Amino acid sequence: MREETVYACIRGLLPSSMLDWPGKLCSVLFLGGCNFRCPYCHNPELVDERGEGDTLGWEEVLRFLEERRGWIDGVTVTGGEPCIHADLPLMCAELRSLGLAVKLDTNGTRPQVLKGMLQNGLLDAVAMDLKTSLRRYPQAVRRPVDPAAIRASVEAILGSGVEHEFRCTVVPGLVGLEDLLELARMIAGAGCMVLQQFRSRVTLDPEFSGAPGFRDEVLLRWAEELSAYVPTRVRGLVGVTAS
Repeated sequence: MREETVYACIRGLLPSSMLDWPGKLCSVLFLGGCNFRCPYCHNPELVDERGEGDTLGWEEVLRFLEERRGWIDGVTVTGGEPCIHADLPLMCAELRSLGLAVKLDTNGTRPQVLKGMLQNGLLDAVAMDLKTSLRRYPQAVRRPVDPAAIRASVEAILGSGVEHEFRCTVVPGLVGLEDLLELARMIAGAGCMVLQQFRSRVTLDPEFSGAPGFRDEVLLRWAEELSAYVPTRVRGLVGVTAS
């Protein structure tokens, strides 16, 4: 009988999504715990590793995914911040052993973990969140940040050849056009940059709850300007269908 494997705190499993991995139907695995405290975070229940609510056992997750092989294209591993968990590479290796493609969502603060997984062929796609210009990161994430780590993660992704996107939630007061231009220049040559509309229905910091985002037309205009450096689109528009 197989000994049950215990992995990082698994806080949730979304059976299927067509939004988390554009162009694919995937299941989404949510890991608890994050090393950032972004005040506008829309998954505040995942910031603490344990937090409130139930956790899922790895064997339960594997059985669920095995039953859906042939129906889903892969699994998106998100958080929280998955790369803070030492057992993430083993988890992704097991997912790939099921014949499932794996996409990782990360904030880029653990470049050595990310590089190792890319070099070992454990990832089919990566989405990296860029919070704001590097000089303003501590303001946006409310934690000390090593800018070199963010740059190293960007370089690892750009040099990997895997499918990728860089995305930024555009929060008034924390992200402006100059910040976005700095980011676009940093990731020049990337396949895609995504500007995500700020939604304030649920936020980690109550002061951000209900706060307005930028108008859709502003984000669309900025995306056009940023496309001079990297192809840019907008996601989550209020007034029109998001791309």
